[in-house]
Amino acid sequence: MNKKILFTVCATAAMVSAQTTANIDDFEDGDGLSKTGKEDAWYAFNDKNDKGASSYTNTEDQYGTVVVIEDAAADGSKYGAGLTGIKLVQGDNPYDPYVTLGLNVEGGLSGCTTISYKYKGAGHNLKATMKGDEEGALTEYNRHSKAIAGSTTWKTASVPVSGLAQDKGWGTTVALKMASVVQLAWEVKGEASADYLYIDDVNCAGYAGGGSSSTEKPPVASSAVVIDDFDDGNATAESLGKTAYWYLYDAGGSFTNTKDAKGTWDMLVTEGTNSYIAMQGISGITPGDTTYPSVGMEVAFDAGTLSGCTAIQYSYKGSGHHMRSSVTGVKANAGYEHVAPDQAKSASWKTVTVSTMTQPEWVAEAAPSSIVAFSWAKVSKLTWVVDEKLSAANLGTELAIDNVKCVGTLPTPKNSISSRAAGARFSAVLQGNTLQMTVAKAGIVKVEVFDMMGNAVESHSEKVASGGFAHTFGMLSSGSYVVRVQQGSSAKTLKMQVR
Repeated sequence: MNKKILFTVCATAAMVSAQTTANIDDFEDGDGLSKTGKEDAWYAFNDKNDKGASSYTNTEDQYGTVVVIEDAAADGSKYGAGLTGIKLVQGDNPYDPYVTLGLNVEGGLSGCTTISYKYKGAGHNLKATMKGDEEGALTEYNRHSKAIAGSTTWKTASVPVSGLAQDKGWGTTVALKMASVVQLAWEVKGEASADYLYIDDVNCAGYAGGGSSSTEKPPVASSAVVIDDFDDGNATAESLGKTAYWYLYDAGGSFTNTKDAKGTWDMLVTEGTNSYIAMQGISGITPGDTTYPSVGMEVAFDAGTLSGCTAIQYSYKGSGHHMRSSVTGVKANAGYEHVAPDQAKSASWKTVTVSTMTQPEWVAEAAPSSIVAFSWAKVSKLTWVVDEKLSAANLGTELAIDNVKCVGTLPTPKNSISSRAAGARFSAVLQGNTLQMTVAKAGIVKVEVFDMMGNAVESHSEKVASGGFAHTFGMLSSGSYVVRVQQGSSAKTLKMQVR
C-alpha cells in the first residue's frame, strides 16, 4: 500500500523566554546563569592581567571555566558555585595575588539591603563594583568590600550593604549605590586559608528583581534555518537583511583575496554544486605576537535580527580560528568583544555549534562596567577570526566557511522574493511522492527534510535551469516532517505528513 504524503504551509512558532526566578541564585538549575536576569552569568578570573600567576583547577567546557559544580552544593542541594585547587602565586604582580568568583549583574541590585550566602573554604572578600569603576576612573580599584573569615564547615554570611566599605586612606571615596552595581565578587587574596571556596544560596534582602526558585529552563529550538549556504552565488546574507553582506578585514595580518571597484571581495568558491566563502593566502600571524595581528571574515546586520536564535551553527575547514561578536553596549575594537572557544585546524569539513560567547576574563577586573551579558538579540556582527592567540599547529593559510545557520527562528527578510507579490515565481506543490517546483531563474535548489526533533533526514541540492523542477522523496517512516525548499534568498517551509 502506497504511503500518502500531505503538504500544508507551516508557520514557525515564536520562542517563549522563561521568566527570571529566585533572588540571586540557589544554583539548582545548574546552568551558570543568575536569577537576577536570564543572561547574568557566573564566572571566574585570576590575576594574570596584573602579571600574577595565580590559578584554579576548575574544568573548562566549550564556553569557558565551569564554576557551577556539584562539589560546592550545601546542605544536600544539587549545585553550588566555587573555585577548586586554588593556588595564589605572586609572579610579577606588585600587589597581593588573587583569584575571584564573580557574577555579572546587568540591571543592578536596586533595593538590596543585605547580601547573604552559605560558604565553605577559603577566607575571602565580598566585593561590589559599581558602573563606571573602569580602570580606576571611579575608585582607583578601592571597591566596597567586606572580609569574611574562612571555614572548614558550611557557614552563613550575612552582610548588610552598609557593611561594605572602601579601604580608608586610599583612593576616591564614593557612596555605594546598589542600583549601580554591575558585579558581585568573592575574592580570595593574599594567602589562601584553604585551596577552595564554595558558595551556595545567594540572596539579597529587599532586592525586587528575583522571585521563587525554579529549575525550569527556557525551551530550546531544535530546528535550524539557513543564514547563508552561499549556493545563490553571491556574498550577501539576504536572510539577515538587505544590507547584510560578507566582507574581510585585516589588522596586522594579511590575505591574498582582492576587492573589485565596487568593493566586493573575491570570497566565493564553487566546487561542483556546492559554494562557500574562503579567506585565502593568510599570512603575518605569529603566535604570541604582542602587536596582536589578526584577519577575519565578517557579516554585519541590525541588532535584534538574531533574537529568535539560541545558537549559530556553521561548517568550516582550514585554519584554526574563533568566532567573535559585536554586542550592543560593548566598545568595538577594544578587546572587550565576546568570543567563542578556539576551533582547531581541520583538513576536512567540520560542523560547529556556538550557543554563547564570553568576554575575556581580564575585562572583569580591568573594566567591570564593560561587562555585558551575552544575548543573540544584542549581536550586530559576527566575525570568524584568525589571530595570534592560536598555536602554530592550528594556524593555516586558508579558512573556508559554509552552511551558516541559526538554531531557532529568523525574521522574514523584507527583500525576500517569497514575501513579495512576485513570490508566485517560486512555487512548490506535491504530486504523489514527488515535489513539483517552478523557479524563475537557473540556480541551485536545495530541498531539506527535518523530523519534528529538528534532525535532518534528507538533504538534496541540484543545479537546475529556469522552469520546472521535480524531486522525489526517499522512503520515510510514518510521521510528521518539515520540508524546506530554497533557491537563493527565496524559500518555502512546508509541513509533511507521511501515513
